[in-house]
Amino acid sequence: MSQNWQQPGQPPQQPQPGYGYPQQPTAPQPQYGAPQPQYGGGFPPPPPPAGRQGNPAVAIGAAVVAALVGGLLYAFLLSAMADTDGREPEITQFAYAGVAVGALVGAAVAKFGGRNTGLWAVGAVLAFVGVFIGELFGYAMVVADFLGNHEEELKMMGKEAPSATEVFFEHFNSPLFGGPGDEGLFDAWKEDADAITWIFMALAPVAAFGAAKKIAD
Repeated sequence: MSQNWQQPGQPPQQPQPGYGYPQQPTAPQPQYGAPQPQYGGGFPPPPPPAGRQGNPAVAIGAAVVAALVGGLLYAFLLSAMADTDGREPEITQFAYAGVAVGALVGAAVAKFGGRNTGLWAVGAVLAFVGVFIGELFGYAMVVADFLGNHEEELKMMGKEAPSATEVFFEHFNSPLFGGPGDEGLFDAWKEDADAITWIFMALAPVAAFGAAKKIAD
């Protein structure tokens, strides 16, 4: 009777599949078009969020409205802080009003325009225009208030004190009464404006650009 003998020192042979033993399962192959398996133990990082894009036309329109509203508020504040009871009106300059107008315009641009540096620049220009209008219309209000305090003297001269809108629209470049040395609104404002006036006005566009960038970010 024969027996299976193995030579000493050799490891026992492993049974081969296919002769009474089941085959080992193989890993399934990915199908075409199926998502590929992730490697590295996690998901890829999400892409950075894109900047919010707005409507340029709406942003510019809102900035124009903000500049006009801010300019009118600037004018009323300038007139309220002026002293018109003396022989000559005294106007007080202040920096924070220009900054407030610029911030208002910048907020409008950022809200409706998003991250658009071109619109930020437009907002800065409109902020300067708003403060410029506020300066001149405020000056017109001061002149009208000053002349109103001397209405009796003007009546004795056969003249009437104009309103602020008349000074601004009708005498912007033309003299008030046509007398010698009489000037229009813009020329009188230029003579009274100094370096501090222009510095305070320059704060408006800086504040507008900075506010738009901060809000959009």
